[in-house]
Amino acid sequence: MSESEWSAHRARVDAMAAALADSEGPVRLRKSTSNLFRPRADSERTELDAAALNHVIEIDPEAGHADVEGMTTYADLVDATLPHGLAPAIVPELKSITVGGAVTGVGIESSGFRYGLVHDTVRELDVLVADGRVLTCSPGRRPELFYGFPNSYGSLGYATRVRVGLIPVSPYVRLTHTGYSDPEALFAAIGEECANPTCDYLDGVYFGPGEFVLTCAHFVESLPEDTRPGDYTWMRQYWQSLRTKDHDYLTIHDYLWRWDTDWFWCSKNVGAQFKPVRLLLGRKRLNSVTYQKIMRASRRWPLSLVQHIRPRTESVIQDVDIPIANAAGFLADFEAEIGIRPVWICPFVAPDDRFSLFRLRTDTPYINFGFWDMVRSSEPDGHYNARVEDLVAKHGGKKSLYSRSTYDETTFWTEYDRSAYKALKHECDPDGRFPGLYAKAVHQG
Repeated sequence: MSESEWSAHRARVDAMAAALADSEGPVRLRKSTSNLFRPRADSERTELDAAALNHVIEIDPEAGHADVEGMTTYADLVDATLPHGLAPAIVPELKSITVGGAVTGVGIESSGFRYGLVHDTVRELDVLVADGRVLTCSPGRRPELFYGFPNSYGSLGYATRVRVGLIPVSPYVRLTHTGYSDPEALFAAIGEECANPTCDYLDGVYFGPGEFVLTCAHFVESLPEDTRPGDYTWMRQYWQSLRTKDHDYLTIHDYLWRWDTDWFWCSKNVGAQFKPVRLLLGRKRLNSVTYQKIMRASRRWPLSLVQHIRPRTESVIQDVDIPIANAAGFLADFEAEIGIRPVWICPFVAPDDRFSLFRLRTDTPYINFGFWDMVRSSEPDGHYNARVEDLVAKHGGKKSLYSRSTYDETTFWTEYDRSAYKALKHECDPDGRFPGLYAKAVHQG
């Protein structure tokens, strides 16, 4: 790409930095898309408009990276890289997720057993901090900020540019779905694949006691004769196919977005598992952006069918990361105490233990368990989310902060490095213009 793209990028960043420098008092980011599943409290904070920072600046196939602006969605990034035979090393599962959001949060997908989490694949960042400066950081330049930015959720600054690592991909993937009844056997198979990878993508689903499906996906250059790739973008649901097929083929594009059409399986909460509803919505509306809009509206109006059928419920929307040796034990406790099904199973490794706000062990694979539903409850509000946090602690894991947290402040800072955070907060936001991490994660700041 030409210098003009870089010049236009710098102009957009300069405008945003000037707006921040010229404003006074507390600030938060205004954006058109968000995958935070905790309500934002009303506040007097000035909203900083970042909508213009949504461009792919440059793709460098030889270097194997792309420079993109922070509000660029992964859908746009994938569309830009696939013509080069490349994709981000980790492509979070929903089209509406932005690159900056996945870095300041914690992003994952089924290539994580090879490459780690999203932030493990980032090579360089530009971060806009509270006084309007833009700080470039990498493992060799301002490493404290580079390693402290993931899991900071906008409390230190905003990513204006991210250099994303890319991998070669093929036009198609071949999927093999293997059923397991024994969780120990499932996690043993996952452990072997993490130790000596033979496939390109790996994830699974827990449907209920004794019913697991593990999916291994391999790149292929072409399809077998008389074979058409599967289509789960309208009337058919990908997650249901796992229980009925041993093998499948998808284009690489449709594989990367296989979960987006039905937001995994959460579309059933608005009746989208029924064919008449899918027909009415149409292919273009079956996606995470639509469900995001419905979710926001349901905070004001009870649109979800679940809210009508089971009015006394608690929303439990969480992703948790458990060392693989403890995965079966965690799942058994989760089934007994929480009981949400299905549960996404996504293995990953932690190549680096220097990320101060999301420090993980490097000597073991982890299993990410994703569960997103409502639990019938007669308990005080927050009971089941607190129990999830207790189970994560019991089994030596760590929890993402994109959704509800109930930690008291002392417990919170035993999980996330307070001293490293305080030093970065002092450097990037000494006057507290951005919400603090604890306030934002627990009190919905």
